[in-house]
Amino acid sequence: MKNNILIAYFLQKGKTEETQCQKVVGQLGEALKAKGEEFSVFAITPTEEYPVERENFEMVTKIEKENRKRPELTSKYSGMKDVTHLLLVAPNWWNDLPMAVYSFLDQYDFAEKKIVPVVVHGGDGAEAITESFRNFLHKNWILPTVAVADPAADAPEIAKAIDELFQPSVSKY
Repeated sequence: MKNNILIAYFLQKGKTEETQCQKVVGQLGEALKAKGEEFSVFAITPTEEYPVERENFEMVTKIEKENRKRPELTSKYSGMKDVTHLLLVAPNWWNDLPMAVYSFLDQYDFAEKKIVPVVVHGGDGAEAITESFRNFLHKNWILPTVAVADPAADAPEIAKAIDELFQPSVSKY
């Protein structure tokens, strides 16, 4: 069976400079190409822009998380039924995924799909996110979370994400 791979990543609306998530997506793409794998890329983008000023940004994202708000997204991925492997790239916001990523996850059935979460963080890791993510998709095939602090320096972690994606698994949970 041919692998149908999707790299879905979080992207804030209005961001003009390349984000850490986009850097990771580029490296994942290069690693997949080197393995001869074809893949698609989808940006999980909320329709609303987040405040630029740090204090306001933190307040808005914290309230969004506390209320488990599901921001509307700019688009939907039309080929999800054919996806067999998903690399989900997102930042660590308040030891969780951005709520827009949950909006994305709410839209699809992930049964029979291998999912590798790749969490970009600023030093606070991904342990809490792993548990939250597995609890949210508790009946799905979630492989170990790959934590990336610095896309330029964490090439081994990015290679690990690709390795995880193709590992055979005895258990789906």
